Amino acid sequence: MNAVKHRARRFGGFTVIEVMVSLLILVLVVAGGYSLIARAANLSRAARHHYVAISLAKNRIERTRNFEFKDLNLLGESDVVMDANGSPVPSGWYSRTTTVSTNYGPGLTEIVVTVKIRNMKTGGFGTEQESLRTLLADGAY
Repeated sequence: MNAVKHRARRFGGFTVIEVMVSLLILVLVVAGGYSLIARAANLSRAARHHYVAISLAKNRIERTRNFEFKDLNLLGESDVVMDANGSPVPSGWYSRTTTVSTNYGPGLTEIVVTVKIRNMKTGGFGTEQESLRTLLADGAY
């Protein structure tokens, strides 16, 4: 009878230490999964911001088609804050600067569009940006 009691006690269940170790492993797995999901969401958000910044710069360069060559200098702008649609709003996520340069010689104009992306943590415009440039030639030359 004593052997039966000893055997039942030996195989009766988990000890507190075993349960704690199991819980620790479970917490580590869940925390790792959450960290992975959070990092993927941040990377996705950053990629979207860069895609929108490139689109805003392309749209600005595309706008040159509406100007005569002699009027391209009217496109110059500095730090215009805008939303993802290109509408100027003070709380926008993007800041666009357009530089028009005629230093290449007669009949050539370079347009550089730089779109900065607002930093999500600081709220300011830092080093994250996208930039496009194009060189336009006057058809008269």
